Amino acid sequence: MSEVSKYQKFNTPVYIYSKDQLSANYKLLEASFPYQHMQIHYAVMCNNNKDVLREIRKLGGSVQVNSLNELELVKDIGFDKRCISFTSIGLDKDSLRHLINEGVQLNLDSIEEVEKLCQLTSNYSFGIRVNIKDDIILNKDHTNSYKHSDVGIKEEDFKRVTQIARQASCKINGVHGYLASNILDTVPCMKFGDYLGRCASSFKDLEYLNFGSGFGVFCECKTKHFDFETIGRHYANITEDLSTNFNRDIQLKIEPGRSIVASAGILLAKVTNIKQLQDKKQVAIDVGFGGFARPILYNACHLIEVLGKENGAEHYDVRAATVLQSDFIGRDRYLPLIEENDIVVIHNAGAYGMVMASGFPGRKKPEEIMITSFADLL
Repeated sequence: MSEVSKYQKFNTPVYIYSKDQLSANYKLLEASFPYQHMQIHYAVMCNNNKDVLREIRKLGGSVQVNSLNELELVKDIGFDKRCISFTSIGLDKDSLRHLINEGVQLNLDSIEEVEKLCQLTSNYSFGIRVNIKDDIILNKDHTNSYKHSDVGIKEEDFKRVTQIARQASCKINGVHGYLASNILDTVPCMKFGDYLGRCASSFKDLEYLNFGSGFGVFCECKTKHFDFETIGRHYANITEDLSTNFNRDIQLKIEPGRSIVASAGILLAKVTNIKQLQDKKQVAIDVGFGGFARPILYNACHLIEVLGKENGAEHYDVRAATVLQSDFIGRDRYLPLIEENDIVVIHNAGAYGMVMASGFPGRKKPEEIMITSFADLL
């Protein structure tokens, strides 16, 4: 059976996820943190496919959710409330009341949310999300910066939120932070971790420090990985110092999403047209912004291959399936000679793919399939 014929049973566009790759990514991350009292909270917003979530649960993972709908989803999958962390913004009293009743760990984003929660309950423990103010230089390939962000509570407001909590006999038991997305260099993460650790030392009832994530995935190389070991040791050292200072075990939490599921997913699309331009060709495929929004939303890079063909020589733009002039999956790619009905493979598509699909403009959304291994197909 030829390589192309292996895929003829799938209707394109289709996301395909690999259990083996998902497991390998999770275990690599887990092994990189030499700290016993640790939780990996998979960020559900990256990929909320039920099969993916079931695999995360089988691997012993916890989850980070950002909405009440995500909370209901992970409960249906079977995650215990002790394995759920909830971080969002702009929560009203009804949402806070619901979350209090659910008993999941909260990280609040503002003084106003702290005030509302403390009006609703007493003797309750919650975490806060910190606004990152340190001037941390990020690599050019990051996709979402903290610069000028209004997310989180500022360091100068720590005393105020502590006082509000104390008046309601509540405790601030955790500190949460997030720097940016797709960070490829360890230095910004280390500086961020140092700042977050200093912030965490301000809270006498501290039980956990949540470093968020942002660990990057390299575009053009399938074998190159973020240096998890360096960050794992650094975050562990910060948390160990806090444990020593407070004379109790402080829990280390991280919220990786894309670094777990990106390379565990590929997106297959069919070539529908080839247009000759002045100095290159434009390939149209049957998926675009409505099925895979990440390239246009973040100007993000994704490795593209042609199924069954190697040794690129032709100059192409890979055009997405909308009339939006800026909707491209990739520009200026050198690929093998492409023909209509060929299948292109878009790599690192397991995160922020189907979860963001809208079907715009009136197109069929991609299907999703979970398999054991990409080796069964590629």
